[in-house]
Amino acid sequence: MNKDISRISTYESGIMQSTAHRILGRINADYLAQYGLTSTQWYIIGHAYDAGADGVRLSQLKDLLDTTMPFITMTVNQLEAKGILQKLSHTDDSRVKIAKLNPNYARTVQEIELGLRDELRARLYNQDNITRDELATYINVLYKIAQSNKPR
Repeated sequence: MNKDISRISTYESGIMQSTAHRILGRINADYLAQYGLTSTQWYIIGHAYDAGADGVRLSQLKDLLDTTMPFITMTVNQLEAKGILQKLSHTDDSRVKIAKLNPNYARTVQEIELGLRDELRARLYNQDNITRDELATYINVLYKIAQSNKPR
């Protein structure tokens, strides 16, 4: 269904944005629950995984997720208690904290990523009849909005 964008009110658009956000969040949350993870924990794990042996600074996670240091510290501490992350001090400045993925969890990260992708495909492509091109356009628009509105 394509709607004429000039005929969509801002409140209607806002409702659709909120609804889509909740649906996608629910798909993620339901899938991640089997691993005992929240979406935010998954985002942090993913960034630590991508950072490799160097790890990721907690301050970078704070900025990336647009949240507070206490929240990031608490979440990283939870993941450390589960044996998923290691929190270390930076070698040059002990005030700087780094989150590194426990190497033993790397295979699980790959498993979750592939499984969650399959779940999203099944739910969006098959159940909601969203094409790959439509989803790609949606994701590209999200990236543009997020990148263009970051504080400078």
